Amino acid sequence: MGARLRPPTSASILALLLLLVLSGWYSFPRHPLLLGDLPAQGGYDYFYFFATTRALEAGLQEVYLSDEMGLFSRNLSDGRWEIRGNHPLPFYLLYRPLARLDFQTGYLVHLWLGFGLYAVGVLTLTRTLIPEPRLAWAMTALLAAGGLVLGPGVDNLWLGQVGHHLTFALCMAFVLGTSGRPAGAGFFLALAVLLKLYPALLALYFLRRGNWQVVAWMAGTLLTLGLISGLTWGFGHYAHFLEWAARTGYRSVLSNQSLMGLLALLFGEDASPGLKVFNLLALIGTSAGLLAAGRRWGGDSRTRQALEFSAWVLAATILAPLSWAHHHLVLLLPLVAFASLAQEDPGNRNFGLLGMGLVCLTWFLEGEVVTRDWIRTLHYQVCLWRVGLTMLGLILAACLVGMARTPPQTDSCQGT
Repeated sequence: MGARLRPPTSASILALLLLLVLSGWYSFPRHPLLLGDLPAQGGYDYFYFFATTRALEAGLQEVYLSDEMGLFSRNLSDGRWEIRGNHPLPFYLLYRPLARLDFQTGYLVHLWLGFGLYAVGVLTLTRTLIPEPRLAWAMTALLAAGGLVLGPGVDNLWLGQVGHHLTFALCMAFVLGTSGRPAGAGFFLALAVLLKLYPALLALYFLRRGNWQVVAWMAGTLLTLGLISGLTWGFGHYAHFLEWAARTGYRSVLSNQSLMGLLALLFGEDASPGLKVFNLLALIGTSAGLLAAGRRWGGDSRTRQALEFSAWVLAATILAPLSWAHHHLVLLLPLVAFASLAQEDPGNRNFGLLGMGLVCLTWFLEGEVVTRDWIRTLHYQVCLWRVGLTMLGLILAACLVGMARTPPQTDSCQGT
């Protein structure tokens, strides 16, 4: 009798996602898309990319630590912001077209381009992992809406950050890798590394599966872009970037939900050498554990591949020196993997829905910009107690358990 009353798995998945989207919309009574003057209020992080590219194009010799860059950025923003460069040199090649526009126009183009790419990534991923077309399209619509109204998505819109772009790049790297197209997978993995350095850890995922071509294409793409940017703006910028990275490897502020951020908060930034050694050991140990788990449970079924890839994404996100809520749109990958597990394997239906629930709860809890008062207080407590970091760890553990529970059969998806 109970089984008859249980709703279909697809209905449960859609109900969970619909609840998530509605809760997100409720959380932001003054949503950025409702503000006609968004470019006049937001775009702080986009200005980092815009101003640094403008400075490089203007011929500044040092954009990472120099007072000259600070003066340039103040003048460019009419005294509003003073910034320094904070990405490796090839990253700014991506912003050369936008830097030719005025700030407000470029910010809006960046915002809508990022969301459009994110929607493409959502569609590509769900169509790959969810065999039922109507369910895949419905999930795409809800998850695309979630990218607009949930905390991490709103943070990216307000700040002009690259979370939407990063999620797209990782989705495409996974999908192309599973379909036997290493050149495309390597290109998009290189793009993800340019956006945020920590996805470089995913090279180990492809190497474990014997797909060294993806890693070769990634390395070749990065080397090519590195040479182009060095020839364009000067190779001396690389030394300045390394010096900057050594000085500002992490921040102990509450909103940094990384392991390094937690350690810096507990022991102080004066303990930097020890913290870096500990984080390196954690990186080595975690990578060894994921490699062992992959060898034992990493079959060729689409669901297993998605769960294993998601585990590497989560590990990289946790172990990166900086892990903000706006990075965590990449939780789309484990969310769809758990949905695939629930849909494809009736014996794991409840576990798959539980994994989806963990991701949905994390997305609801996280956020940095203005929300309803009680949710703003909740977000503060999440940052204070590193709940976001804990949730990332729980989702990572759920991915590994899901791999162990999934039958080892293969399907029509070509293994990476």
